[in-house]
Amino acid sequence: MVNMRMGLEMRMSQQLIMTPQLQQAIKLLQLSRVELEELIDQALLENPTLEVQPVEKDADEETQKKDEPEAKDLMEEQSQLSYDDEWQSYIEGGAGVIQESKGHHHDGDDDSNPLEATISRTKSLMDHLYWQLEISKMSETETDIAEYLIGNIDDDGYLSITLRELLASTEELCTMVQKVLDNKTISPTLPKDPELFFDSRHELLQKEDKKTKGKKKPPPVIDDLSEEENEIDLSTISDEQCGVLETVLRKIQNFDPPGVATRTLKECLERQIVFLNLKDSLAHKIIMENMQYLEQKDLKKIARLQKVDINEVVKAYQLITELEPKPGRPYGREVTQYIIPDVFIYKRGAEYVVNMNQETIPKLRINPYYQKIAENTKDDQSQQKKLKSNDSQNMTYLYLQEKIKSGDWLMKSIEQRQKTIFRVAKSILKYQYEFFEKGIDFLKPLVLKDVAEDIEVHESTVSRITTNKYVYTPQGIFELKYFFTSGIDQGDGDVISSKKIKDYIRKMIESEDKKKPFTDLQIKNVLLREAEIKVARRTVAKYREAMNLLPSNKRKRLF
Repeated sequence: MVNMRMGLEMRMSQQLIMTPQLQQAIKLLQLSRVELEELIDQALLENPTLEVQPVEKDADEETQKKDEPEAKDLMEEQSQLSYDDEWQSYIEGGAGVIQESKGHHHDGDDDSNPLEATISRTKSLMDHLYWQLEISKMSETETDIAEYLIGNIDDDGYLSITLRELLASTEELCTMVQKVLDNKTISPTLPKDPELFFDSRHELLQKEDKKTKGKKKPPPVIDDLSEEENEIDLSTISDEQCGVLETVLRKIQNFDPPGVATRTLKECLERQIVFLNLKDSLAHKIIMENMQYLEQKDLKKIARLQKVDINEVVKAYQLITELEPKPGRPYGREVTQYIIPDVFIYKRGAEYVVNMNQETIPKLRINPYYQKIAENTKDDQSQQKKLKSNDSQNMTYLYLQEKIKSGDWLMKSIEQRQKTIFRVAKSILKYQYEFFEKGIDFLKPLVLKDVAEDIEVHESTVSRITTNKYVYTPQGIFELKYFFTSGIDQGDGDVISSKKIKDYIRKMIESEDKKKPFTDLQIKNVLLREAEIKVARRTVAKYREAMNLLPSNKRKRLF
C-alpha cells in the first residue's frame, strides 16, 4: 500500500535559466553574416532607440563624446552583471539545442537599396509552364486538370507523383475526372509503357487480391490515424480515371522545354527524340528497348540485339548523350551568392594575424535623444511620486526602458559573437598552422572538443559559431567547419585527415584516363603505393560517393 500525502518542502538546485535575452545571444552565434545583417536591419526598424553610430573624423571627436550621454542600460551595472553571468554560465555549461533562426525578412524602404528594387525575380519552370497553359487551346476542364499536374512537377521537370496517387490524394480532382468520364468530354489514353501507369503500392494490392481471391477476407481494421480523412484508397482508382489524366499530361509534354512533365529518364529521352523528328531512328529504338544496357554503356550488347554495326550504335549513343536528362535545369535556379569572409587570417612578416571583418556589420548605439528622455522621465517620476501618479509618463518610461534594454542586449550579443569568432579562429590557426603554411596535404584531424577546451567554452558554442562562418586564408576561403575533420589511423600512431584523403581521390579521378578510369580498388592501391596512405576499398567508395563522384563504370568514356 502506497501512502500519498500533500505537503510543502524546500529544495536547493542549480540550473541554467534560458532568458529571452540569452536565447537571442545564443541564436546570434549560429547566424550567418547575411542573416545577422537582416536581423540588425529588422531591429533598427522595430526599435526606435537603436541607430547606426555615425563615423566621425573631426579633431574634437573626443570632446563631443564626453558631452554626449552614454548609451547604457537603465539598469546600469545590474544589467551588465546579469548579461555577463548568464553568458558565462552558458558557454561553460552548454545549453540545449536552440531552434535555428532562419533569418528575418522585412520590407525595406525604396531608398535603402535601390539596386534590389530593380532586380526581377528569376522565371521558374512552373511560371513558364503556366504561361504556356494560358495560351494553349485546352478546354476549361483540361486546364483545371493541367493545373494539378503542373503543380506536381519538380524543379528538374519530372512529374513527382504517379497519376493514381495524385487522384487518390485529391478528392476534388477525382470528382472532376469522374464527371469528365460521365460526360465523355475527354477520351482516356493508356500510356505506351505500363510501368508508368501503376505505382508499386497499386501492384502490391493487385497481387494481394489475386492471392485472396475466393478466400474469406478478414474484416478491415479501422485506424483513423493511419491515413488522412480526405485520402482515397488507391485500389478504388480506375484505369479510365488515370487515362483522363494521361490525356492531359500528353498535351503538357508538348510544352517547352522538350521532355518536361515526364516520369522517368526513359520517357524524358524518348519525348526529346520525338521532338527532333527521330521517332523511327536507331536512337529511339535503343531508348525504348535497350535502356538498361544504355545505362551500362554496353554498346556491343546493344549492337547484337539491334543487329546493326557497332559504328551506328556509337553514333546513336553520341546523339543520346547530347539530350537533356533534366529539362527543368535552365529554369528557376538560385542566383549565385558571393561569400563575404567573417574573419581574415593573413601573414604579416613571419607571423599570422587574425582580423575580424567589420565592414558590413554596422556599429550600433542607443540614440542619445531617447536616452535623455528616459532619464528625464525617470527623474520626473521620482518627483511626482510625492504628489500624484502620471500614467502617461509612466508608460513612456516603461516603453523606453524596454526598448533601450533590448537594444543594449543586442549590441552586447553582437560584440560577444564577434569575440567568440575571433577566439575560435585564433585557436584553429594554432592547431592547423601547417595547413596555412603548406596547404591541404598538411591538414590535421581536429574535433570541436579540442578548440572548446582551448578557449574554455562548451562544444555546442564552437559548433554554433563555426556554422555558416567563413575565413579568408592564404590557401583560399573556407568555412570554419572545414578545419574540423576526422582522421584514419595508419597503425603506427600517425593519423591522416579524411579531407586530405578525399583530396587525393578527387585529384586522381580528375587526372585519370577517361577511357580507363580507376576502380576503387586501384585507387586504394595507388594511395598506398604513392602516398603511403593505408585505407580500405570501402572507405574509398564512401569518400567518392560523399564527393558525388560516379563509380568507374559510369565515368568511362567510350570515345
